[in-house]
Amino acid sequence: MSIEKAILPIKIKELVQMITEKKNLDITDSIGYLYSSTFYKRLSNPKAKWWYMSGSNLYKELEKEKKIQQQKEKNKSNEVLFIIFCTENYRKLKQMEGMEVHTLFLELNVYDFLMQNYEILHTQGENYILEEIEGYLKNHIQK
Repeated sequence: MSIEKAILPIKIKELVQMITEKKNLDITDSIGYLYSSTFYKRLSNPKAKWWYMSGSNLYKELEKEKKIQQQKEKNKSNEVLFIIFCTENYRKLKQMEGMEVHTLFLELNVYDFLMQNYEILHTQGENYILEEIEGYLKNHIQK
């Protein structure tokens, strides 16, 4: 048996115990918390040799990943709200049904345009955003 195969279960046990204690989770939830991470894949990679690190340092690395993951999920939620905001305001402006706007936005890739320009657009006012959508639509309807 290689040293990696011998040490890995010990490190996983140590991490699961830390997760259980620090996150106040039961054992099965703690195992799921660890195994659902990309961190676990790095930990179990024999070439990476992460298992040389102390349990507390491994836990810190796992939490860094989880924090980044939570931030990405929060950003996704904000992007969804932005898409809904744009769709609803365009619907009201054009006095259209929601499904009509949705179909139009899908056919002409407006959702992609909004997502690609989210960082800039979400900081702008409603009128500016609607003008940008209309400009995008005019350019893509003419093609």
